Amino acid sequence: MVPVHAHDYVTDPPGATGRALDGLTLPRVFAEAVRHGGDAVALVDGEYALTWNAWRTAVDALARGLQEAGVVPGDVVALHLPNSWEYLTLHLAAASVGAVTMPVHQGNAAADVRSLLERVGPAAVVLPPRTQESGGPLSGPALREALPGLGAVLVTGDVAGEGTETVTEMLERWSGRDPLPVEVCPDSPFLLLPSSGTTSARPKICLHSHEGLLTNSRAATEDTAEAFAGTLLTACPLTHCFGLQSAYSALFRGGCQVLLPGWDVDRFLELARRERPSVVVAVPAQLHDVVSRVREDAAGPGFRPGRVLTAGAALPPALVREVRETLDTTLVVVWGMSEAGNGTSSLSADAPEVVSRSVGRPTRDAETRVLDEDGAPCPPGVPGELYYRSPSMFRGYFGEPELTRSVVSEDGWLRTGDLASIGEDGLVVFHGRSAELINVGGRKFNAVEIQALLAELPGIGPLAVCAAPDPRLGEYPVLVVTERPSGAPSDGVAPRPRGTVGLDEVTAFLRGQGIAEYKIPLELVALPELPRTPAGKINRRALERYLAEAAGRPAAVPAGTPRPGPRAALELVVATVAEVLAAAPGEAGARA
Repeated sequence: MVPVHAHDYVTDPPGATGRALDGLTLPRVFAEAVRHGGDAVALVDGEYALTWNAWRTAVDALARGLQEAGVVPGDVVALHLPNSWEYLTLHLAAASVGAVTMPVHQGNAAADVRSLLERVGPAAVVLPPRTQESGGPLSGPALREALPGLGAVLVTGDVAGEGTETVTEMLERWSGRDPLPVEVCPDSPFLLLPSSGTTSARPKICLHSHEGLLTNSRAATEDTAEAFAGTLLTACPLTHCFGLQSAYSALFRGGCQVLLPGWDVDRFLELARRERPSVVVAVPAQLHDVVSRVREDAAGPGFRPGRVLTAGAALPPALVREVRETLDTTLVVVWGMSEAGNGTSSLSADAPEVVSRSVGRPTRDAETRVLDEDGAPCPPGVPGELYYRSPSMFRGYFGEPELTRSVVSEDGWLRTGDLASIGEDGLVVFHGRSAELINVGGRKFNAVEIQALLAELPGIGPLAVCAAPDPRLGEYPVLVVTERPSGAPSDGVAPRPRGTVGLDEVTAFLRGQGIAEYKIPLELVALPELPRTPAGKINRRALERYLAEAAGRPAAVPAGTPRPGPRAALELVVATVAEVLAAAPGEAGARA
């Protein structure tokens, strides 16, 4: 166990540009919120509610408990928890004693959780009860054996397992005891944020300082300050940067936070109708579920949030329109990443078409630029790789200085790996991840383009366009859809029965849009649900791994899945590619 200190990484943040940060710390922000909030309700978790003063008491007790368990400034406290009062309270407690919180997604397999823990060597770990089966890899005895120097192993719920203590027991034991005084500096590390791992085999762990991420959080919500001063309902995980920053925004504005432990559209609507949130934070997939369920309910939404903030995936124009119409709200779209926090954002006053076609403009003190493959600036409107720079960026990747230097230039520009263009008006248009490029015989296109078009097809639900391997072309596009019904009354189309979106219909639709043949999916696969990361993003790596394993094995694809004989269609694509490359059709595979 090695404490995490600022001097272990870089003297200045990689994004340092000479501009001052706000000098914030999480304990200072929380103390100010408590001072103003007093006995008002600050946090709602199911039937459990905490006032600001009661929350302060709980934070102090758990902070002292962590100290008594051996946690010192710079130590890591890992939280493998759902959205809950325990999660936020322990995060605040860890920050107040100078410790560094590492959130760990609930959707991670036990082996992945162990891998993250072994990489950072935490002084304390907090887990849900389900992890404590006898002999399991996350049980108290197993963790103590694997992690030398581990002090506290805490579990939520009422019963502690071997070698563990419940959060409630620690809270009660140290209630009324103030934490020992510790100096917490604005540039101190306070968060280790694992990336979502959608494009890399091993998650990168991003190190953030107090003032960096908090300055970014405050700047990103200046336009929505009034909404965050009311009631916040967060649907996405607090282990994800977007969800956690929404919690910080509520602290800045003194708003009440309503927590949803895991995604359940019916539970979300129940909470929304009961608590009447002024702001909702959700990823596009969750918004799709909400809109679909509300339209099935003759009673309507039953709530009207003043703002809905969304991020985490490309936002189809059809979904923008449906959210605005169904919830009668203002939609704000955010682009961000674990390294940058909230990087760009639309504004409440932006016209609907701005939200539909862009991710807004850079947040305060941030800069963006787009470069081509040779490192030259792209003209306005021309896509290239997005670079981002801000003094509030991450401090580096934990334990991987060479990796940090490979993505952050000496003058502070972060290579995001995202494809984007910047218009004459300064709006940033997101074109997808570079990992979403599909290479068909040497001709590349971005899957996001086709996904956005297909989202307009009446009755189609969540979808992804992915690459499947082909010996001649290298890759060809496959459309993966969900089997569940979709559709909406405003479409003028009845909801479809399961699995009846046909490839012929998709092909005709795209040809009608003037799409080139090599971009049109040659195969359609229907799954009960699309695999997602804990952050709500479609897990493309999992889908493409599935497609690769299913290649040449039709039985591996669910029964009843529409599958063309793609060879004839492939011949058309091969001919198209060969014509462009000025090669004979038989040679195209060699150039793939």
